[in-house]
Amino acid sequence: MVAPVPRIGARSRILGVRRRRGLIDLDPRTLMGVLAATSAVAFVGKSFEIELALVLAVAALQVLCGYMRMALGFAAFYAALWVALNVLFPSIGGVAATMFTISFTFCRKIYLCLMVGTLLVSDNSVHRITTALGKLRVPQEVLIPLTVTMRYFPTLAEEASHIRDAMVLRDIPVESRLECFVVPLVMSATSTAEELSRAATCRGIENPAPSTDTERLSLGLTDYAVLASAALSALVVIAWGGAA
Repeated sequence: MVAPVPRIGARSRILGVRRRRGLIDLDPRTLMGVLAATSAVAFVGKSFEIELALVLAVAALQVLCGYMRMALGFAAFYAALWVALNVLFPSIGGVAATMFTISFTFCRKIYLCLMVGTLLVSDNSVHRITTALGKLRVPQEVLIPLTVTMRYFPTLAEEASHIRDAMVLRDIPVESRLECFVVPLVMSATSTAEELSRAATCRGIENPAPSTDTERLSLGLTDYAVLASAALSALVVIAWGGAA
């Protein structure tokens, strides 16, 4: 009897090949390099024109990777951020406006990092990110806690969703919802962290020997082009960024 041939999706998972979402499919290391470039220019003095060009460039990268809604959302939020800093807060004045101005200015400084970081997390699974860090020769002392942490937050968000559903079913009063949400979440956070640590240990994450992996990561021409563009943009901004 002839064994059934696996479907394309199942075969892709077995071979470690994933389906392309957008026009380009970037290696996680490429996005990490872009994130390093944006971090290098985050607090460098930049004119509005250069900052806007960088935001649009990262938004275009998100579109090419297949995240149109993400790009539109970040572009709209950047426009709202600029209006608040340059129109709304100067017209209001006062101590409160000054405090909000400081917070919004810091958000504007790290906005490019937020855009690239969101793209990195959305476009890659924890497994792909871990594999990419392993190929970058990240020490196990750093990789293991980072891997457990990256798997911790989605689990914690799922637990928070279950707590909210339980409160809705039991019709908890509004004045008691904060306590009924925080206390179970804090109690669950400790047990969740311990369970993830035990699961990682059972899977041999502490084994110093190199393990086999089905994930196939390789840098292509598109990855090198994006890395070169990010490095060149960072050098231009650092050398000639304009007034802040």
